[in-house]
Amino acid sequence: WLSALEGTKWLQHLSVLLKSALLVVHAVDRDQRPVLVHCSDGWDRTPQIVALAKLLLDPYYRTTEGFQVLVETEWLDFGHKFADRCGHGENSDDLNERCPVFLQWLDCVHQLQRQFPCSFEFNEAFLVKLVQHTYSCLFGTFLCNNAKER
Repeated sequence: WLSALEGTKWLQHLSVLLKSALLVVHAVDRDQRPVLVHCSDGWDRTPQIVALAKLLLDPYYRTTEGFQVLVETEWLDFGHKFADRCGHGENSDDLNERCPVFLQWLDCVHQLQRQFPCSFEFNEAFLVKLVQHTYSCLFGTFLCNNAKER
């Protein structure tokens, strides 16, 4: 199982995301410099890094309410392509569009939560429930690619 996990490079992806978020945090907090975060297309790495940096910089986002606001602003309002990435939409047959971007971000949050459990108002069960409903299609929140479609 561990060999299969290593083959996906999942942990390497998480490590790069966390390191990137720390670069942003250091620039903003320690060096008092503004930052611009933008990946090649802007849909995937950008919200991952920005949302992690906000989570690290501001304890409000580590509350249940703040985390909800963070997901809404940096993922839903930003226009993350949930339908394409999760396989919910019209392009669900296009495997090239599928990518567990939001799941990677939630795993990064989980890693931070495991290291600093007293810094978060919510627990692992909350994150697991969020993952389940990202893919369950029970709610319209994660079904579409943008606010207009939702």
